[in-house]
Amino acid sequence: MPKIKTSKEEVLQSVIPILRSRGIQNSSMSELAKACGIQKSHFYYYFNNKEALIHEVIHTVYNYFNYNFFRIIKNDTLTLDEKLARIKKLFDTVFTSTEGGCIMAKTALETIHLNPTYKEEIQLFFQDFIFGIQQLLEPAHSDDPLSLAEQIVQDIEGGILLMQIYDDRKYLDNAIIRMEKIILNS
Repeated sequence: MPKIKTSKEEVLQSVIPILRSRGIQNSSMSELAKACGIQKSHFYYYFNNKEALIHEVIHTVYNYFNYNFFRIIKNDTLTLDEKLARIKKLFDTVFTSTEGGCIMAKTALETIHLNPTYKEEIQLFFQDFIFGIQQLLEPAHSDDPLSLAEQIVQDIEGGILLMQIYDDRKYLDNAIIRMEKIILNS
């Protein structure tokens, strides 16, 4: 029996893991509503169409990641080692807590050709991801912290992809270890 009342946030909490796992193209609005335990009409109350849902998912994931990522980076009471430990936990939550890896990369691959707005929103996510890593690099790497930050984000995203392909977390773990060594300049 479908739920009578739910919030938009509850719907998104149910939908995001499904989209991360199955992808946008392989998830119908009917299936998503059913997974949320609500009627399709109630689902459309929050999201007029799949495009509106995609925008909201991208926005939600972006805001969650950015808030937590920069809260760690800007916390002056933490040592660099403590910041890296907390960032690793954040990566676990965002990239490995459910199957499917990085929902931003997956959504980008599925939707960029469909709507240029998605591309712009996803670019913002990765720009901020790179900028945050760059901030961690700047104290020890004055030569070219931007290039190093881009390399680290590319490595992490590649690690996530290989983790999914081989069903082996070592690829992401190795990328994170390389990130730590570069940031700590060791």
